[in-house]
Amino acid sequence: MTTRPGSGGTLTVTGGTVVTPDGIRQADVLIRDGTIIALAGAGAAPAEAERLDATGCFVLPGGVDPHCHIMADVAAATRAAALGGTTTVLSFTNPGPGEGAVACLLRCRQELAAARPAVDVGLHAMLYLPDHVVPADLRALRDAGVSGIKVFLAYPELGIMWSTRGLFELMTAAVRQGQVVQVHCEDGQMIDGLATAAIAAGRTGARLFAETRPSEAEAASVALVLSTAGITGTTCYLVHLSCSQAIDQVRLARDRRSPALYGEVCLHHLLLDDRCHQGTDAERYLVAPPLRPPGHQEALWQALADGTLDTVGSDHCQERSRSAGEFAPDGQGYGYGIAGVGARLPLLLSHGLARGLPIERLAEVGCANPARAFGLYPRKGVLAPGSDADVLVWDPAAAATIAADTFDDGTGDSVYLGEQLAGQVRDVLLGGRPLVRQGHFVAGGAAGTYLAPGSASLGTSSINRIV
Repeated sequence: MTTRPGSGGTLTVTGGTVVTPDGIRQADVLIRDGTIIALAGAGAAPAEAERLDATGCFVLPGGVDPHCHIMADVAAATRAAALGGTTTVLSFTNPGPGEGAVACLLRCRQELAAARPAVDVGLHAMLYLPDHVVPADLRALRDAGVSGIKVFLAYPELGIMWSTRGLFELMTAAVRQGQVVQVHCEDGQMIDGLATAAIAAGRTGARLFAETRPSEAEAASVALVLSTAGITGTTCYLVHLSCSQAIDQVRLARDRRSPALYGEVCLHHLLLDDRCHQGTDAERYLVAPPLRPPGHQEALWQALADGTLDTVGSDHCQERSRSAGEFAPDGQGYGYGIAGVGARLPLLLSHGLARGLPIERLAEVGCANPARAFGLYPRKGVLAPGSDADVLVWDPAAAATIAADTFDDGTGDSVYLGEQLAGQVRDVLLGGRPLVRQGHFVAGGAAGTYLAPGSASLGTSSINRIV
């Protein structure tokens, strides 16, 4: 994919309340050639500039979703992202049988180009060969523009679970390359023991997928990862933290002034709890780590508010994964994974503002911090001179209800169906070009590009700050 060409003219997003890292302010956002050239006072825009009226609305940076699995249908997933105000999606690659991480990443880059994504997309590499650390491969991944590298401390039945020694060796190699190591933190041996006991007792059913993955297994794994990162000096990114015990471990690590770390929570763990597993449609809500009992949600929201957690992802699954099958009478297992790339930012803003979180903080966890974690800031995640003109106009006075076609991601009924939104995505720009107008997707062809960490901002000439 190539860089978007500029339009040559100036576009001004005018009249809105602009959300910046320094706070909110009344300002106009001036855009030229796909780049923000200024945050301006009223009347500073050229008379001939095109105007997008944002009066009465918040003007935010386009969302950055740090955790997605979109490769099964890039076009549908990125269209959903755009409709939800997310303009940058970071997706995992999934190596096929016998395929190495480098070959998989290069294949996915080609597939992205052919899929014509609606938003910008970066790629994380999955390392599916446990304890297989090859520095040359890590360098090749870095040179190919990978955002992060991910390993699992669970799923021994799938053959992808790393050992403690393997994690140590990977982190040691990654720190030399300046790479971020993402870790799925669940103690696979503990889970395996619980599963074995359940099978011996003759238990079956979708609920067991969650019951055999308790919060203690997550917290124990988080403690191990943070200790290993502390020894090696590695920047680690803890994906989809879901419970209060895991948050406690992050707080302890920060108190010890451990190396740089990022803690992520996903939308479903903020909004749903394990009562969803009690119905006949329990399988719709299966995810790993699973939904937790009531009480953990409050701990996660508090951790977002006080800075313990850094980012909010969706863990969007365009295609559900399959469990190993031991809990299913037919031996076929259960599908797990939740779609949410479109719902992530609208629900974060709606629920976060209702809970009293400042909109600046919500922009930080939904936009800026994901970009920071993976080397895309300040090109992405912020409204500032020199940044890409990725803009979300959010109307806080509008009311909406999530319907089956709200995000049009092609995954079927959303688990967020019927959620009431206090506020609405009104307009979305990617590089200054419209993706969404008045809530409707208007980008007819490919709009997005492939992103690599540290890539320069578009069109950085003629940048001024007008006050």
